[in-house]
This record gives sequence, structure tokens and C-alpha cells, in this order.
Amino acid sequence: MSNRLTWQEHCRAEAQASADAEARARLGLTGDEPIPFSHRWEHVQRVVQMALWLADKTDADRDIVEAAAWLHDICKSEPNHGKAGAAAAEALLSVTDFPPEKIPAVADAIASHVGLTRPSDAAAMEPLETAVLWDADKLTKLGVNVLAYNLSLHQFDGMTLTERRQELSKFTRKVLSKTVKSMNTAPASYLAQERYQAMSWFLELWESEEKL
Repeated sequence: MSNRLTWQEHCRAEAQASADAEARARLGLTGDEPIPFSHRWEHVQRVVQMALWLADKTDADRDIVEAAAWLHDICKSEPNHGKAGAAAAEALLSVTDFPPEKIPAVADAIASHVGLTRPSDAAAMEPLETAVLWDADKLTKLGVNVLAYNLSLHQFDGMTLTERRQELSKFTRKVLSKTVKSMNTAPASYLAQERYQAMSWFLELWESEEKL
């Protein structure tokens, strides 16, 4: 890869390559077959978009937040992908034009982003950029579009529509409700509640149609 590329271009290319490899392995595609859908790549792009929005809302460092967002899942297929991704990000950024003094903060954010929930009494994560990446990643797991994607997963194969709704409702109530409460920043907390309410409304409407 040419050194004339910016660090943003390096990060984007590395993130897409990792996502493509994951999709090809999952779908059993050869190197020249087109990828019909890459959930990982769509997820990463949404996290970048959300992270930069939160950075502007909270005055977090945009360089740190963007680099961490692009690279947070580059080792998703490996055990302890947060720590593995942090190490890979440090190696990648060190050979780009990314400010070297900011690399440790990127690695910290990536190492700390794993998980869907945090303890209910936990203080906001620090530094701010680590908190922003965590919030951005988790916001992409909330909303009606998430329900649409989840319904395509193989775990629902063979289930009736009612069983699918029940499983989604249970996961939303038991897990995602805690995700909402785990947000670190005020803008993320507000948006998380909005998205959770939309999910709940959708699931309630779905249930009501079954009763007619």
C-alpha cells in the first residue's frame, strides 16, 4: 500500500479488507466471487459515522475517535478481539501519517470497546475517546434496522414468526435495555433511549397483529 495514502485511507482499507475476509469465510466465497452482503463492513461504517457525530457533540478528539472506529473490529475473528485489534491498530498507525502521540489512545479505545453492557453503577469510561467508541459501537446495535438484520440470522431458521418475535423481545428486554443504561455520554444516552423505544414499539405492534 502506497505511503502516499492518508491514515484515514489506510484505516478504511484495512477495515474493509478485514470485513471482506470475514464475509468470504462465512459465505464460503472464492477470491473472485462478489460479496452479496457484508454485515461487518456496514457495521464498521455506521460506527465511524456515529463516532464522529458523538465526537462533535462531546468535543472528543476526532482523530483518535475516527481511527479507533475504523479499526475496532479488524481482529473480530480472533480470540479477545479487542486486545488483538488494539495491537494491530498500533502497528498499522505507526507506519502512517497518524499523529504518533495519539496512537496509545486509539489502542486503549479499541481494547476497551468489547461487550454489550457495563455494570449499572459503573462510572463513565475514561478517557472521553474510549467512552465515545464504546457508545458508538453499541448504538449501532439498537434500532429497528437491527431487528430487521437479526431476523435474517440462521439462529431463527425453523422458527415460526411468533417464536422469532418472542426471542427478539426477550433479547431486547433482558440485554439491550441494559445496553441503553450503559451509555457513557449524554448524546448517546438520549439516542439509545429513542432507538430502544422504537424497537419496543415495533415489537409491541407485531404482537398486537397476532391477536387480531
